[in-house]
Order: sequence, then C-alpha cells, then structure tokens
Amino acid sequence: MDDSFTPKQVASALQVSESSVKRWCDRGVIRTDRTFGGHRRIPLGNLMEFLESTNRRVLDPKAIGLALNSRLPSAEGVEIAPTNRAEQVALQERFERALISGNEPDARRVISQWYTSTGSVVSIADDLLVPTFTSIGHLWQCGELEIYQERRGCEICMRLVHELRRLLPEPTGAAPLAMGGTAAGDLYQMPTQMIDLVFRENGWRSENLGCDLPFSSMLSAARKHMPKIFWLSVSHIRDESQFIVDCDYFAKQLPKGILLTIGGHALHEGLRRKLTFSSYCDNMHQLATLAQSIRSSIPSASGQI
Repeated sequence: MDDSFTPKQVASALQVSESSVKRWCDRGVIRTDRTFGGHRRIPLGNLMEFLESTNRRVLDPKAIGLALNSRLPSAEGVEIAPTNRAEQVALQERFERALISGNEPDARRVISQWYTSTGSVVSIADDLLVPTFTSIGHLWQCGELEIYQERRGCEICMRLVHELRRLLPEPTGAAPLAMGGTAAGDLYQMPTQMIDLVFRENGWRSENLGCDLPFSSMLSAARKHMPKIFWLSVSHIRDESQFIVDCDYFAKQLPKGILLTIGGHALHEGLRRKLTFSSYCDNMHQLATLAQSIRSSIPSASGQI
C-alpha cells in the first residue's frame, strides 16, 4: 500500500470535490509533495494533520486503501500481514528516537508508514507502541532519560493516536457498543485509547470513558448505556486487595448481557485468578479477535455494518 495519495483519492475519502482538495493543497492547508512531473501527492501523515486541524474525518477509507478490517486477525486466528521484520525494527527504533527527541513530525511519519504497511491500529499498538514504551521506560529507570522526555513522548503519542481515530469511519447505529476505561488510581491513558480504536476498527461503536474512574461511576455508565462489552484497562493498581473487592462487586453488579473484558500489564497471573470477568486479553491482537467473534455472533449487527 502506498503511503501518499492523489487529490482525487483524498477527495473520494473525504467525500468532497477534487477541486476543493487541490485548492487546499495550493493554499498550503494540506501540506503537499510534488512528483518529478509536477503532480500533487499527499502523504498520509499530512492528511492526518489536515484532518486534525480542520476537525474532519475520513468517510470512505477504501478510497485511500484503508479498507475496514482488511488486514485484521479473523475469528479463525489469521494473523495480520506483518511488514518485513528488519523494516519493523528500523521503524520502531526511529519512532523511539523521535519520541525521545520530541520530533513529532518524524513520529507521525513513522506511524503513517506503519499504518499503511499493516493496515491496522492493532499492529501499531502491539508491535510499535508496546516495544517503544517498554524501551523508553527501561531507559528512564536506568537514568538514561529525563522524566520530561518520557512524558513528552507520551504526549506526542497521544496526539498521534487521536489523529489516527479520524482515519476510521464512524460506525452505524446498528453496531454493537463497547465502553470502558481505567479504575481509580490508574492514570495510563494510552492503553484505553488504543482499546477504543481497536473496537472502532472492528466496526463497533465505542466510548472511552477515560482514566482514574471510581467503579461506582463506571457501573452507572454501564447501566445507563448497556454496552455489549465493558472493558477495564489495568496498567496500575494502588491496592490489590481493594481492587479485587471492588472489581468483584463491579462484575457482579453489571446488568445481565454485558461482558466484562479486562487486560493490562498490571494484571499478573496470581491476581487474575482472584478476579471475576467474562474474558481476558493479553494484547490488542486478542482483543480484535474477540471483538470480531462477538460482533459476528450478533444477528442484528451482521449484514448491516
């Protein structure tokens, strides 16, 4: 898949006229490259910037080769088509350097290239973000990075993830609803944001409630909106004993028919055995498979989305 597009392709993706896109290019509203023949080409990263700055979103991903679920794992366990391993390693290292140095444009270029190579936010989460922030966290713990560099890198990545959301089409009202967030004391925003994108990429309506939420508030949201799945992202736990009590009460008080899905690096095996939940996912690949499997089993969703 190419990672730059013609004005005609972008116009189709945004469902506007080609002349409008060309005008935006010529005015610098969309940063545009030129071929040797003088033709306009719009890199995905530049398109992401434009969508964010103008509050637009892609309405037809197929027009730019981003067909929904085209390379996601299926319920039968078919894996996402990976990029060349050497290329993945080089891109991941480049992404890490960009975040550490605060080079947001280059970080955006890496995300764009990765997305067009894999066609999936699932791969961005598991194969790019996880190893990058694992490495950055290790460097910080070893004193090789200042804490501001780690935090700045997180902020850059959060902005880029928000831009990715605009590349995904809005699901229809017939799509099943997923909802979730993190419990009180857990301030990690990235995992719950990526979960939101994974559900959206799989054709779900999704609502990320945010971070640091009391279980009572999450229960209120679940009762009001009745999602098919409620996710709980767990990256930090202040008090394991209290968390077990609160999570158990939350799981048992959820209305019938709501599936509680949990995951996160704070959930070690010993803790998981003490928790009540419907399903557990180690990574976003597993979550995507779960989302596809459940969505395909819902008669009202199949054939309409």
